[in-house]
Amino acid sequence: MRIAAVKIDKITSGRKNGFTLIEMLVVLSVIGVLITAAGYHNTRVLKKTRDVALMQELSLLRTAVHQYALHHNGRFPQSIVELSPDFIKKVPDSWQGSNAAGTWFYNPAEGLLTLYGPDAAEGAAVDAGGRKYADY
Repeated sequence: MRIAAVKIDKITSGRKNGFTLIEMLVVLSVIGVLITAAGYHNTRVLKKTRDVALMQELSLLRTAVHQYALHHNGRFPQSIVELSPDFIKKVPDSWQGSNAAGTWFYNPAEGLLTLYGPDAAEGAAVDAGGRKYADY
């Protein structure tokens, strides 16, 4: 019994503690792959966040237009500038999505807000999910 214990001690005592170069390279490559995947996911999330913020802003403007109409016997404002400061703090001059930016178009007869892309064509630009900004 004592001889077996001595053999095991001799085998393990000659080995150095620590990582080999191969083990270290494998760990670093796995960490690199995880960082790359996380970076791609974060980019997608940021694009989606910009598009959701744009949809929220458009929704707030549309709600402000309808609140104005409720307070003025069904008459829509002649321009969206009339909404400030009673119904909305600041009326934005333009919109910014994840893949494009442009201007608002307001139709006072119907009280509708429409998004126009950078080339002034309705529906030309699409968001990160492939949906047309004009559909917002």
